[in-house]
Amino acid sequence: MARLVASDLSGQMPLKRTGLTDLLVARILGLVTTGNLKAGDQLPSERKLAETFEISRPTLREALRALAVLGVLEVRHGGGVFVSQLQASDLLAPLAFFLTLRGTEVGKLYEARRLIEGEIAALAAERGDPVTLPELEASIVAQETAKDDPERYREIDTAFHRRLAELADNDFLARAAQSLNVLGLEFRKIASETPDVITTSIEDHRAIVAAIKGRDPAAARAAMILHMNHVLTSTQASLKSQPQ
Repeated sequence: MARLVASDLSGQMPLKRTGLTDLLVARILGLVTTGNLKAGDQLPSERKLAETFEISRPTLREALRALAVLGVLEVRHGGGVFVSQLQASDLLAPLAFFLTLRGTEVGKLYEARRLIEGEIAALAAERGDPVTLPELEASIVAQETAKDDPERYREIDTAFHRRLAELADNDFLARAAQSLNVLGLEFRKIASETPDVITTSIEDHRAIVAAIKGRDPAAARAAMILHMNHVLTSTQASLKSQPQ
């Protein structure tokens, strides 16, 4: 774990007076994006940061609090402020909570997943290395063995979709798919406790793998879209069955 010192921020310009909090949030996010701030780095003290950016400490605290809510920063009481590990599950936690409170958003979530996962499946069929096909088929076997262990099944399912994204060879689509999958899991925990739902998902996965094996992008896309439709239907049904 590295400790970021004030000299590492020496190139930062003072912030303009208007919208200081938003500007500081954007500035720190920029440092994370460019790699100047890395996971586990400790930020300088409030005093040093306030001096560097020429802002008041209350304004600084407001910005740090906003970044902590987003999951970018971790505030350890008495221990300083650190850059989080930047895992998708951490960064999306506030949005996941928001979506959990607003179950009506699940349709829009899976609308996005259909588009992104569908294209990933098509690209995997087009670009995927045939050597990896046994790995996908082995994943189907592992899913079958986990039918009676929903938690384990969800782990294998997540790994399966992540592998498809890797085969698609598009980091932007892979990152978007991973993020949406994290959000989807918040809704899926109840639905995936049902054996019939897991069985349907495995059948869908088998059709996706068959299309990829056949080097048929259109069929792979259609199989993934059908899978997402099945996931949405079962998820909505499980949400309706929950007490309000």
